[in-house]
Amino acid sequence: MLELNKVYQGDCLKLIEEIDSESVDLIVCDGPYGVTTNEWDKVIDIQTYNLNLIKIFSRVLKPGGALYLFGKDDCIDFIDYRPFLRLNRKIIWYQPSRLAQGRLNYTNNYDLIAYFSKGKAKTFNLDDIRVPQLVELEHRLRCEKVPSVINGQYGKTKFNDEGKNPGDVWGDIKQLTYKSKELISRDLLNTIQKPEKLIERIVKASSNPGDIVLDPFSGVGTTFAVCKKLNRNFIGFEINPDYIQITNERIRKIELEREYSLF
Repeated sequence: MLELNKVYQGDCLKLIEEIDSESVDLIVCDGPYGVTTNEWDKVIDIQTYNLNLIKIFSRVLKPGGALYLFGKDDCIDFIDYRPFLRLNRKIIWYQPSRLAQGRLNYTNNYDLIAYFSKGKAKTFNLDDIRVPQLVELEHRLRCEKVPSVINGQYGKTKFNDEGKNPGDVWGDIKQLTYKSKELISRDLLNTIQKPEKLIERIVKASSNPGDIVLDPFSGVGTTFAVCKKLNRNFIGFEINPDYIQITNERIRKIELEREYSLF
């Protein structure tokens, strides 16, 4: 087993062979989408590529462990992932304010996050990821008293003052912009770096403190930063040494801020 809380330089398809079978609780995979001209994004067939990833990830995931696979709308079309993992939900990360506007087709305003588990998911911490209720309490209470609701499948579901399930369309977490304080470099905008709030929701929902989280395309370490703040263990793979240096500096800053807060 590789040492925890470290980013390893190299090809994830080779490095993952050094991880013990059924040892990882959560995988956050924001890898190639197969849609840009970036060298790291050039794959011949994204569906075949992702099916291979799913197969490899299924070996290292613990029973009940989760995989969140990022991509575009067709990233898992035309492949049979069922022998390896169970697809629980396709999450839409909705971004209506994207600058690119199609002239010959409808503009793509979302990314897909495919939420898999190895068998039935063992962890789903709903109370840690609740979002504000959008329905007025009076209206919600009135609806709950309808006979078909009371006697139906979801009759025990009640209004929760702490918030509701975020659902499978996430429009409340915005992409990073040039003005975002956490943006490390403009070159990373909308390709490499995802907002911490997005990764935080995933990590909180599908892992617990002390669990092991794997990010096979670590980039500039957003998953690592989130795990550090939430007391999860982490293993990362990244082929770009400059990104690894950025990650290490980012983590060191978090550690210093934590040490400073103790005084």
